[in-house]
Amino acid sequence: MERFEAKWPVGTRQRLAFDLLLFTGLRRGDVMRLGRPHVRNGEFTIRPEKTGMVVIAPILLPLAASIAAAPTGELTFIATDRGRPFAKESFGRWFGKVCRKANCPGSAHGLRKAGARRAVEEGATESQLNALFGWADGSWESATDTRTANRAKLAREARSAPAPSSPVRDRRRKVFLKQGLKNPMVGPAGLEPATRPL
Repeated sequence: MERFEAKWPVGTRQRLAFDLLLFTGLRRGDVMRLGRPHVRNGEFTIRPEKTGMVVIAPILLPLAASIAAAPTGELTFIATDRGRPFAKESFGRWFGKVCRKANCPGSAHGLRKAGARRAVEEGATESQLNALFGWADGSWESATDTRTANRAKLAREARSAPAPSSPVRDRRRKVFLKQGLKNPMVGPAGLEPATRPL
């Protein structure tokens, strides 16, 4: 994502497409239909093709800045050089070329996943993800994205916290080492094996 942003600055059609995909969480077919007629009071409202569930979500500040700076079509934000809306397949091909020019292996779907992950890392719940991305309640996507992001967050927190020490375990290890045993079998604190006469 950083390589793409470095190659295509705010104000280009390429960056607008990237920002729309990332900050709305819509599929490419829905992003291509999204335009000014869908926006009211800082929110967009659209009925996605795949699920048919109405999505009402805020236009985040970075996306609003990107829309304001880039050339757009009359009815859709993303338009061809001639100002006409893209067809779904031609948009997919165009966006793939744009990604390759930025030396990115990305895709429209990859940005949707990245947007979901960002939302979870910023504290979005499964229900909020379902509302933002137009997924049905109890959807597999929101549960998976929430679980994956939570696990990643927990792992990062675990790496930054010092490992707890166990005085019982440490004391026992010293006794074993004093007695000349190289590889003592010591369980976690509180679960030490019964002592045997040595």
